[in-house]
Amino acid sequence: MSPRIRKPGFIPIEPDRTTKWTCTIAGTDITDFILAGNFPHGLISEELICEIELDNSGEDFTNAFSARDTIQFKMDFSTGSTIQFEGEVEEIKAKIEGGFFKLGIKGGHFTAQCLDVMVTAEFTGAQISVIKKNIIADHLPDFTTNNVEDNTDTIDIKFVNKPLLDCLLELDRQGDEDTYIDFDKDFHSFKKSSKTNLNIHFTDETGSLISLRGLGTDSAEVRNKITVYGEAGGLPVIAVSEDTSSETTFRTKEKVITDNTIVDEDIAQTIGNAEKTLFKDPLNQGSAISLFWTGVNPGDKAYVISDPQKIHSLFRIVKFVFRVPEETMEVFFNQERSIPKLFKDRIKKDLAQETIVNKNQMTNSFNFGSETGFNQNKIDGSASNDIEVIDGNLKMKGTVETANMISITKNTPITVDSIEVRVIGESLSGTSYYINADGTNNWQQVSLNENTEVTNKGTRLRLRTAITSTTTRISSAVILYK
Repeated sequence: MSPRIRKPGFIPIEPDRTTKWTCTIAGTDITDFILAGNFPHGLISEELICEIELDNSGEDFTNAFSARDTIQFKMDFSTGSTIQFEGEVEEIKAKIEGGFFKLGIKGGHFTAQCLDVMVTAEFTGAQISVIKKNIIADHLPDFTTNNVEDNTDTIDIKFVNKPLLDCLLELDRQGDEDTYIDFDKDFHSFKKSSKTNLNIHFTDETGSLISLRGLGTDSAEVRNKITVYGEAGGLPVIAVSEDTSSETTFRTKEKVITDNTIVDEDIAQTIGNAEKTLFKDPLNQGSAISLFWTGVNPGDKAYVISDPQKIHSLFRIVKFVFRVPEETMEVFFNQERSIPKLFKDRIKKDLAQETIVNKNQMTNSFNFGSETGFNQNKIDGSASNDIEVIDGNLKMKGTVETANMISITKNTPITVDSIEVRVIGESLSGTSYYINADGTNNWQQVSLNENTEVTNKGTRLRLRTAITSTTTRISSAVILYK
């Protein structure tokens, strides 16, 4: 008797689709006047703008609504009382088409409020979930974090005048998480792809799947070499993160992140690594048109089954849009990597910061500057002599022939082949600079702002400055290397 082979299966069961839906603005029922309406919900990475076109031929709604009025769309298969979208009116435009008076209304989901507040905060050795809860409580006090799941990974991170949404997206990248805001203004945050929803499905067999739109992988979106530029004490912070396996498979595809709020090379490296992990492999993405479903949550994995397309798998939902009056929904799978309208101001801000010069194409940095001046934590006090940091400036202590600042050792992610030293300060004439890359005392003298090949290559990098004048002041320094 031949052995039996068992395979796990999924049997879809359709709900009773006696659909009931309504829409109100500022408490006024507009259901019977909607010519077209789109109501989205999704992760905080997505653009969540509802659009409504109303028949206003009787001028029922002329001057009836104002900015910040509440929009509610409710839908389910029983009483029609389940909120599927809630947000605020942002735009109202009257128009005439074909002799009919119409009213166009756009509204933003609560997520848009995360772009309106700026965060300045620093965390050292803090858990990702704790950071999220703290910055949300501090900047959106009428929101809650009851469903932010614990993430005990600890990181060092600094935000300087950065939109709250950007901060949360960065924390999601660091923690490999998804985040969305529900209609009670409560944040949900959890490990990516950790939620499976077997109560919803998109199948040919039951008729819930109307069409598929380009569901598959696209290697054009791959980015496997990430260069991060920041700034510390007026000098560049640089880190590069690469994935050689992805480069071999898809060729080298680069992305540059420029953010002057990144003030430490270790933070830059962490951000680069997180971005690389997100983009090094192509993702399944695309969308499907379906009949209405209830109980869908952003970040859920749900079955898509299409026998003609040979598709039978779970896909992660990042956004879904209810469309009326046709009573369909479009479901978007995995992250769409286009730039939404809501992020235009942030993109402009990033572009304005791209002034860092890296003429010698260095890939990493060892920084000694900070917002308050020279970083004392980077000094090896036992190896140095006759130096001190006063008012953020490294200087000679007392009067001696030569004062030496010797840095701590940085264990570099690559073998250091060449370097460039940059310094900001006063009365620098007569100061000498030396580097050491192999963990010995084989100091190699170098000139400022010049690309210098390292004689004794290695992965243990140090800097030595020899100050010979009492008037010399150094507020910041950096070794750029590759």
